[in-house]
Amino acid sequence: MKLRSLFLAVAGALILTGFIVPRANADTLFVYFNFEDPPGTGGRDALVDNFADAISVGPDTGNTGGGTQASTLTFVGGLRSTDTGLLLNRSTSARAPTNDLDTASPGSALTYNHASLNPSPSISFTADTNFLTNLSLSMAIDNAGNGYNTVSLTYTNNLVTNFNGGSQTIPNSTVNIYTFLLAPANFTGLGTTGTTTFTLTFSGGQSNGNNRQFVIDNIQLYGVPEPATVVGGLLGALGLCWHQRRRLVRSVRLRRT
Repeated sequence: MKLRSLFLAVAGALILTGFIVPRANADTLFVYFNFEDPPGTGGRDALVDNFADAISVGPDTGNTGGGTQASTLTFVGGLRSTDTGLLLNRSTSARAPTNDLDTASPGSALTYNHASLNPSPSISFTADTNFLTNLSLSMAIDNAGNGYNTVSLTYTNNLVTNFNGGSQTIPNSTVNIYTFLLAPANFTGLGTTGTTTFTLTFSGGQSNGNNRQFVIDNIQLYGVPEPATVVGGLLGALGLCWHQRRRLVRSVRLRRT
């Protein structure tokens, strides 16, 4: 009888887990940069708002753009400033009527000028990619001023492994969304070493004018959370149940003798 009750309890736990374990099929916005806060405030870069827009974490909780992680952009090279933003690639939360400035107007964005004299600037940020899969990195770019013509992605986890995420051509005089899909195999087995630094490099500068040249806005890192933590807890519970089952078997045998 005790064994039967234990079996029913384990079966019930498995059925319940089928409902509470998150499915790995829903994209989540983890990191979001929309450049809306005043530069040089609260520790931000003096020229551009380089703090990620996040919910309930980090310094930018007032701008609920929807990201779940705090992060900071690091700049290398280039002549950067803040310019009029873009409406493409805004997060769903950022488009909500009560949220960011770019709902009423384009807001602000990162811009580079004198592209031909400032070759290959890059921007980098770090994210916790622990137990994430199907990662994608996207941004909106306005190349109306014939700035840089190529964007490339590289990323490095804290296992010191470098990955080439590919390159994309940026046509002149266009405003488009550029998306990089990250190979799931590069994140397999990261486990507790799941911190990844992403670097976007812009090259092929063509213009040296002072006009609006090359504008970047609404950088998003999406991914699918794996239910590894919940599964780990379930396995622990099953192990405990198996241990208790062996104790019950021994107890029944002793009573029969």
